[in-house]
Amino acid sequence: LVLRDGKHSTISAEQLVIGDIIEVKAGDRLPADIRVIQASGFKVDNSSLTGESDPLSRTPEFTNDNPLETKNLAFFSSNAVEGACVGIVVNTGDRTIMGRIARLTGSIVQEQTPIAIEIEHFIRLITAVAVVLGVSFFIIGRILGYDWLDACIFLLGIL
Repeated sequence: LVLRDGKHSTISAEQLVIGDIIEVKAGDRLPADIRVIQASGFKVDNSSLTGESDPLSRTPEFTNDNPLETKNLAFFSSNAVEGACVGIVVNTGDRTIMGRIARLTGSIVQEQTPIAIEIEHFIRLITAVAVVLGVSFFIIGRILGYDWLDACIFLLGIL
């Protein structure tokens, strides 16, 4: 429920803009990062952000410079588990805390670990040895007079 231009209306989270005043009650998922301006026993579940499973109380009082620690901010995708509040939208979409985390995890370049490099080197070495031995047994088998099919069976047996 959003209060915009003095009128209450229900809109989707995509239509929220910074400065909108929204009402959140128990059971709602927060549609944006909000600054709590009025709360009544309001608690949120921040486990999707912090891993902390205990519901955290949110009040209008500013308590810490760290946005994740202060009690007057509630974050996008958190669940309201108790009470109700009125808050001002401060961030939406990719600018929310969750959006920043998603952007950071999406921009990580996957590099091979040292063990993966060693395993790949080992596999190439074993493959080269097997091919050399297989071809050698094929040539030796043909020199000793084995039929080409029997020599191929030696080759494939080694590989």
